[in-house]
Amino acid sequence: MKTVNFDRSWLFRRSRTAQGWGQQPEGMLVDLPHDFSIIQERDPHTPAGGSNGFFPGGVGIYEKTFTMDPAWDGKRILLQFDGVYMNATVKVNQQIVGKHPYGYTSFHCDITPHLGSDAENTITVTVNNGALPNTRWYSGSGIYRHVWLLVGGPVHIAPWGVFVTTPNVSAGVSDVSVVTNLQTQGQYRGPCVLRTTILDSEGQPLAAQETAVAEHDLPTEVSQTFKVTEPQLWTLDTPSMYTVQSQVLVNEEIVDTVTTPFGIRSVTIDPVNGFQLNGESILLKGGCVHH
Repeated sequence: MKTVNFDRSWLFRRSRTAQGWGQQPEGMLVDLPHDFSIIQERDPHTPAGGSNGFFPGGVGIYEKTFTMDPAWDGKRILLQFDGVYMNATVKVNQQIVGKHPYGYTSFHCDITPHLGSDAENTITVTVNNGALPNTRWYSGSGIYRHVWLLVGGPVHIAPWGVFVTTPNVSAGVSDVSVVTNLQTQGQYRGPCVLRTTILDSEGQPLAAQETAVAEHDLPTEVSQTFKVTEPQLWTLDTPSMYTVQSQVLVNEEIVDTVTTPFGIRSVTIDPVNGFQLNGESILLKGGCVHH
């Protein structure tokens, strides 16, 4: 799906008068990512305490108004939120299109049925981080990661719809498995072709496959397997990367393209050898357990 950044010019306001907001105006234009905890005054009595930096939470509302591009007519349109902390409710033109309580995971909202092609459309995101404490570290509040508009044609690859694994890895020949999730918009059920190409670190094609998908099979998942000879394995010292280029063709015309970077490597964990990367034992010295 085509990806459009949707970070700019959101109107932010608090939902009601609250202590600790300082001199912030009732409504102000902000660019995302945005944190409305950090703009409040610290409160030694906030229930979140020191683990949250003594910052309050509360309820904030974000609004963005836009007009549809005429080229989007008849296509599937999604909103992708990379992270909203927390208890998010998303509306489009006053209609609820999604709710997402958890603050640390990304989510999508299908807004296609709720958009007007010849009028302004308003997205409203209500964020409720009022139930404190709810974390052991500073979380912030609001739409603290990016927002994207995804636009897909009659047949398109689903968001996060390409899954790449390397089930068999060796210095001579390695297998690359690619599973692609194809979706359709509306009642479209025409045939299509999925063309998948493996590119090396220089962008040169190494292998390619085309899989025809009959109209009655959509939506569907397509599985393809490739062999890469003398692969450049991903290691800590030489983190070589490859790319899967996925293209959907309808009537020999490319209607969707997704690129997915990946490394060719094997990972095993057992009680005798511990963690092994490409058959080599690696000592893990630490880990990040926060977002």
